[in-house]
Amino acid sequence: MRELSPMDVRSIACHVGSAGEKLRTLSFDTIATALTNAAQLLMANEGLGQELRAALAVSTGLSAPMIDWGLLTTLRTAKREDFLALLPVCASSVEPRTYHAARLAAVVLSGNVFTASFRALSAPLMARVPVVAKASSRDDVFPSFFAKALLAVHEDVGRAVRVITFRGGDTRLEDALLSQCDVVAAYGSDSTLHEIRSRLASTTTFVPHGHGLGVAYVPRTEAPLEDVCRRLARDVAAYDQRGCLSPHAIFVEDGGSFSSRELAEHLSVNALAVEQESLPRGELPLSCGAQQLQWRGIAAARGELFEGAAWSVALERGGSFRLSPGYRNVSVLEIPNVESFYQRIAPLGVHLKCLGVEGDPETRNRIAESLPAPLAPRVCATGRMQEPGLTSPVDGMDPMQGFMRCVSLR
Repeated sequence: MRELSPMDVRSIACHVGSAGEKLRTLSFDTIATALTNAAQLLMANEGLGQELRAALAVSTGLSAPMIDWGLLTTLRTAKREDFLALLPVCASSVEPRTYHAARLAAVVLSGNVFTASFRALSAPLMARVPVVAKASSRDDVFPSFFAKALLAVHEDVGRAVRVITFRGGDTRLEDALLSQCDVVAAYGSDSTLHEIRSRLASTTTFVPHGHGLGVAYVPRTEAPLEDVCRRLARDVAAYDQRGCLSPHAIFVEDGGSFSSRELAEHLSVNALAVEQESLPRGELPLSCGAQQLQWRGIAAARGELFEGAAWSVALERGGSFRLSPGYRNVSVLEIPNVESFYQRIAPLGVHLKCLGVEGDPETRNRIAESLPAPLAPRVCATGRMQEPGLTSPVDGMDPMQGFMRCVSLR
């Protein structure tokens, strides 16, 4: 396949933008149904879904069971009513004059979690906004198959999305795309977002989604240690701990029915071992091997290290928070109370994307309401950190941010 030129990119953007005329005539229900049917097509372990799994096995480095888990937990939430719930009140009202959609969106994707592109592409389409997705050169498989599935289930919706792939940092091609769009949603590092923002016209809406991480919090609890560790192990193992929602540290409040050391040991010796049986870790890239070795060495020097065949848990008690290299390496830190927990995570700022809280909904609500500014993570139950719903806020923003605008008539 020949490489794209700036002229090719502008032509693609023009073609997709033209498809928006038809897209805007479709009812929200029609689009929601098309997105639902496309998800079902990819979730099935046959036909296009089977082809997708084979391609992901090569591109992601994840094990086959982990790929299946990622597809199932992401696509099973894709129901017509969930897509319709994305719409703000003005879009679903009986006064369509109050709703304005963007003309054409560009979505710049990252490649760390393969299913992340599902909602990133669904949101603009649900807003009746045609979209050109610039996929990561490391892995463009899932968004490409999603576009194929949409074309198969509804031609008019499928024509309104196109996935293109080229090397990141190619400003000629990026500018050719960005200059054609009136809204740009970008996923990537802070430096990548800064670079993109600096090249956009002042009239272009920019929706940034920077890289981040997750943490878990275990307050004083009487819950069985086995249950708590089972939930935490799933959060650590999901996508091999490579996503923005993956926990890098587990903060354990002192004074509960088990100690931080008991949790760390049980998490490694039992819970993560079980996860390895059901959701095996993919092969560790050579580039991450040295990082893992260094991280584990510091952990052993600062506290205790519990190691398994494809995971490790570092008990550092009151040590400072450290980023892990991912790939199922996580710290356990002991704190005296919730105020200390807030102090420890406050410096993470907007980079804290997800907070898993052990306990009942009342506990989660209390923690969420007391978070210090500017923290605005997704707060969820432990065991569900890597399973955000379609309507969950993204970086503290509505998922439809930038794609649709409500015009006041008063």
